[in-house]
Amino acid sequence: MNIIRPKILYPLFSDLTTVNGVGPKTAKLIEKKIGKNLIDLLFHLPHSVIRRLNNLQLKNCPSQSIITKCVKVKKHIPGYYQSRKPYIIFGECEGFDVEIIFFHFRSEYLKDKFPELTEVMVSGKIEWKKDKVQITHPDYLVNINDKDKIPKFETVYPLTSGITNKIIRKSIESSLNKIPNNFPEWIPKKLIDEKKWLSFKKSLEFIHVPQNEKEMKLRNLCFERLGFDEVYANQLGLSLYRKKNQTKKLKNKKKEYFFFTSILKKLDFQLTNAQVKCINEIEDDISKKSQMKRLLQGDVGSGKTLVALSAILNLIEINKQAVLMAPTDLLCFQHFEFISKYTSHLKIKVSLLTSKIKQVDKKKILKDILDGNSQIIIGTHSLISDSVKFYNLGIAVIDEQHKFGVNQRNKILSKGENIHLLLLTATPIPRSLTMTNYGDLDLSIINETPKNRQSIITKVIPLERYNEVITAIKRALKRNEKVYWICPLLEMSEKLDMVALVKRYEQLHKEFREYSPVMAHGKMAKEERENSINSFFTNKSKILVASTVIEVGIDIPDATIIIIENSERFGLAQLHQLRGRVGRGSLQSYCILMYNKTISEIGKSRLHTIRNSNDGFYIAEKDLDLRGPGEIFGSKQSGEENFRLFTLKDFELLETAKKLSENNSLNSKVPYSQQILMSIFNNDEYIQNLN
Repeated sequence: MNIIRPKILYPLFSDLTTVNGVGPKTAKLIEKKIGKNLIDLLFHLPHSVIRRLNNLQLKNCPSQSIITKCVKVKKHIPGYYQSRKPYIIFGECEGFDVEIIFFHFRSEYLKDKFPELTEVMVSGKIEWKKDKVQITHPDYLVNINDKDKIPKFETVYPLTSGITNKIIRKSIESSLNKIPNNFPEWIPKKLIDEKKWLSFKKSLEFIHVPQNEKEMKLRNLCFERLGFDEVYANQLGLSLYRKKNQTKKLKNKKKEYFFFTSILKKLDFQLTNAQVKCINEIEDDISKKSQMKRLLQGDVGSGKTLVALSAILNLIEINKQAVLMAPTDLLCFQHFEFISKYTSHLKIKVSLLTSKIKQVDKKKILKDILDGNSQIIIGTHSLISDSVKFYNLGIAVIDEQHKFGVNQRNKILSKGENIHLLLLTATPIPRSLTMTNYGDLDLSIINETPKNRQSIITKVIPLERYNEVITAIKRALKRNEKVYWICPLLEMSEKLDMVALVKRYEQLHKEFREYSPVMAHGKMAKEERENSINSFFTNKSKILVASTVIEVGIDIPDATIIIIENSERFGLAQLHQLRGRVGRGSLQSYCILMYNKTISEIGKSRLHTIRNSNDGFYIAEKDLDLRGPGEIFGSKQSGEENFRLFTLKDFELLETAKKLSENNSLNSKVPYSQQILMSIFNNDEYIQNLN
């Protein structure tokens, strides 16, 4: 059931230097912005179209509009090459004086090419100077006999340094000729007719090189069709992956589990209905004859770890081993403490394997894992290294799963046979994202919080009220509570942000010296950063000044206040994740969002949403509306699907693609047309994982 790129696609996956007029230097510039193959160039879509044949009379054309007009040349007013004085072709159009202006241009060429008393066609942006029109460096200037060389419609593309629209357009027009005319259609004819879609090739042609008004009107349908192609390829891949990985097992059957039941008796609180539902779903999976692959979504503080522990113990009870993989040493340590505490009455050995473990101890742990003496192993990425060999691994639980790529997930599953997979995420994911990124997984959702938790009170205040915030912090510290102070550290303004973060730390250190404030951000050495966070974790410090490095993975019940400075610069999902660092215990907690007076309308909308809702799933949907899918997690995620043409807001098309892919009988051989589709839209790494 392998996907093999058909030979018909080879020209579209050739190097950019095969495009007419693209040399090695230009290819490098295009590759940096767009990609390395012709197909990447074809999927670099224009953001607008210039209608060059403006039929308005010149007197009705405002400044900054683009016109295409016939101008009669009256005289040349020469400048001097490489001087500041411009060269002007002075002419007349529709009763108005027109100046066509050039700087640093060879006057001999212009005078010979466009002599006096001849007519020229000029196209470009105009500027009115009283009753005179100026066009500086026109986009096109040709003799009247060559007017057909000016395109009626001209597409405008996102650009990068060193690349012009002209280069991109010519390269794309050349690449369009490489699309075979005999492409098979992969969308069912019934859907094509219903949606009135054009073919794949025609859709790209109308988007990139529209020739007339009819083609212009059809462009929205062309965008829609290509977006559907992309999401259909995604859904076919997920469907294929799911069917291929439904590994059959022989011995499992529904049974009563006693280990986790004994833990429930020791709890001083009751599980929520949502936790019970998720535990039952996981138990059903484990008792089936196929491998479990499930994503457990739960808002911050909803009790995902306890649900994961039920799955771990159910496998331990049938003589299997379990791993719990987390992205940071601190998070691993917290899981180790939690699981050790609740399993202390059971004869289960829990091991911790991180970079902090001494080499001598590590050798002993590796031997215990290999011999089966360690039943539960908790660790970071080190668990996927070749040196870690298991006796009988039955389940892999991956916390903060979006921090791990697809290859890392597959590596841990290769450590045994028929290993169950449970992915945990504290980032509520919009439904459209779960269908596209995690369509090969079953889904469990914890949408309740424990009953002993109080809702976090969120306040939105301007930065000018800094002194009031300091007073609130003093009150909390006197109650022996802890405080986070978060500053933005964003890539676009990293240096300025770093200065602001350090300055804020110095101010707070001066104000609260007796509480030993510490600082943590992504630019610090890893060990130094972890030491700071550990000081906060172990009560040596009561104030942590940080960037978003603390967004996930810190569970400190006595931290009750989080101040987020310049909060308008964060996305909704990220603000919600940061807010989730407090409210982890029974104490009333507060989130203070401080904003700058220059806040935008979108910024105000975000802060209004976060202030009025603690529902992570609602917030995630709003974030998708405001920001788009690429930023939902706050940064680009490894191993996740990134759409170029499809927008996740078009949910109807997504559902149609999902139904179509589920109806495909991909049991033995993938149809030729679908091999083409999946090869076009999925990258090589994705196809390798699929195969």
